[in-house]
Amino acid sequence: MSKAEIRSQIDGYLEELDESFLKVVHSMLATYVKEQKEHIIGYDINGKPVTANDAKAQYERDLQQVKKGKYVALEDVRKKSNQWLKPTK
Repeated sequence: MSKAEIRSQIDGYLEELDESFLKVVHSMLATYVKEQKEHIIGYDINGKPVTANDAKAQYERDLQQVKKGKYVALEDVRKKSNQWLKPTK
């Protein structure tokens, strides 16, 4: 079945739908279109999708923090992690 045939058949189905189901179809299509525009590049620890736009905004916020000097130096991380490895008495 061609794309044009599929669209024609869908148009026929849409003409027969009641308003409540039409709203459901609209919501599904709107969600799909939004996800296509906001490309999902991964998921956070809670399973929430992360879009390219979300990631870019987070990277920009992180970059601003670094420019303000708000970061942890690698040497400080190494010192702290070495403390984790020391046995406690």
